[in-house]
Amino acid sequence: MRIWLLASLLACRTAAAGEEAVPFGRHPEDDAIFGAMKAEMDRSLKSLRLDAFGPPYFLAYRLVNGEEVNISAAYGAVTKRGQDKSRALYVEARYGDHSLDNTDLEYNGWHSDAAEDPAVLRQELWNMTDSAYKAAVAGYLDKKAKKATELEVEKLTDFSMETPVTARRDQPSANFRWSAMVDRITAASREFRKFPFVNWSDATVAIRSARRYLLTSEGTRIATPQEYVPVILYITVWGQAPDGMQLMNETSWAARTEAELPDVETVRKKAAAVAAELGVLRGAPVQSAISAPVIMDPEFTGVFFHEALGHKLEGQRQRDPNESQIFRDRVGTHVIPDFLSVVDDPTMKEFKGQPLHGHYEFDDEGVLASRVVLVDRGVLKNFLNSRWPIKGFARSNGHGRSEKLSHPTGRMSNLMVLAHQPVPFEELKRRLLVLCRAENKPYGFILRGSHGGENPTNRRSAQTLEVQPRLVYRVDAKTGEETLVRGVKMVGTPLVVLNRIVAAGDDPALANPYFCGAESGSVPVNQIAPSVLVSEVELQRLPEDRSRPPILPIPFTETEKP
Repeated sequence: MRIWLLASLLACRTAAAGEEAVPFGRHPEDDAIFGAMKAEMDRSLKSLRLDAFGPPYFLAYRLVNGEEVNISAAYGAVTKRGQDKSRALYVEARYGDHSLDNTDLEYNGWHSDAAEDPAVLRQELWNMTDSAYKAAVAGYLDKKAKKATELEVEKLTDFSMETPVTARRDQPSANFRWSAMVDRITAASREFRKFPFVNWSDATVAIRSARRYLLTSEGTRIATPQEYVPVILYITVWGQAPDGMQLMNETSWAARTEAELPDVETVRKKAAAVAAELGVLRGAPVQSAISAPVIMDPEFTGVFFHEALGHKLEGQRQRDPNESQIFRDRVGTHVIPDFLSVVDDPTMKEFKGQPLHGHYEFDDEGVLASRVVLVDRGVLKNFLNSRWPIKGFARSNGHGRSEKLSHPTGRMSNLMVLAHQPVPFEELKRRLLVLCRAENKPYGFILRGSHGGENPTNRRSAQTLEVQPRLVYRVDAKTGEETLVRGVKMVGTPLVVLNRIVAAGDDPALANPYFCGAESGSVPVNQIAPSVLVSEVELQRLPEDRSRPPILPIPFTETEKP
């Protein structure tokens, strides 16, 4: 499973977009869409038959009507400007009953583009429902046949019973001016002309809006926004060290409205700071592989917990024999130090005034979102559950999430690491030095920020996680002096590293925005965590592409001489 910053995800479109305004919230009338959905669903439930087989016991129709607008700049000039619209239709059909139906962990429904004309939309639903129903009957028979040859280790139902919900929420007002967006990113990117070591740069603002419609045969009917934090501005710079090592630095902001973005001057100054930091990184010594005590800053801690714990607690993995299932039978036991708790709460809209990228009101199965205590003072309590029942947990807790064309599974949203005995950062550093001296280590390390992480969950793969820090500082065990170094990432295995955490800071902070990729696609997430002290981790060398640096300096060194 993988988590990354938006800068690694978005690709600009080429379609033309308006110059001055980016209007969102224009979508077909809810009643017209639900009218087409309900008419075809009612007809299917009443009359859909195949020989001796009756109708599906469950149908779900989902339509996501989305827009994405983005604009990019480099060195003060707009380089890309685009707008993309999509209407994605998804049909889920289940044959059998809640205890045994056609679905399995590979199930992914039927999907296609959707028409705006309600009559054509109904035609598309008819076609997809027919295909989904036939496949459901065949899948149900195959699944029943397998019971004759496959050992059933535990009896689990295939679909949880949930209370239907009805809700309609207006789209948030989100009119964004092109001119205001252009001012920010061109001012930011122009700063990079002053830094001859910046080989390339990108300043992009992405504005995303989507309205989701869900109708189920159980009675759920919701029309809600899917994007609650639609604006993301990010800045990335690339360069090379004198020895050829490729380097990158980045920053980003998330907002609900244009007014929540920082002003032009703030963005410009931050861009300059990001470039200056890259310059310092170019001259930093290369760090060799080493094991040592480390302090993870809040952003790094959040990404680490996302990979080491969050993905392992996704509900569907607990019933899949191909998954590592590290924590499957450990509910009620200690899995991390008892001065830490872990919560996932999609109902939170903001943290310290900052909007949360992982917020939603209803999950993609129409279940009301809820706060879930995953680990309480070190003790495992729960999992991230969709409507796939697992051992000990028969109901969803509102964490069934997916991309628009994928089937929902249990996923993270707003993951929070809570410290119950926090100490100031200065105390974490003091204890870091004590650990280094006690273990006769010449250095400890501070890992700041993160470009993302990855951790396989399949048991055929070694459960080795990795998180790449944005900046690494080597701390001298004798003097406490900090030296910026480069060329390493953190690696380890979840159970070992999690239980080597020996203290946590009083500095919880938000890492926002990130996107998380797993079987049900890419979904927006964020992490809130404090700094933590870990008694020992391994820092491993990064793979290197030491191509020759550019032969000539960037042209701006000649065209913009003072």
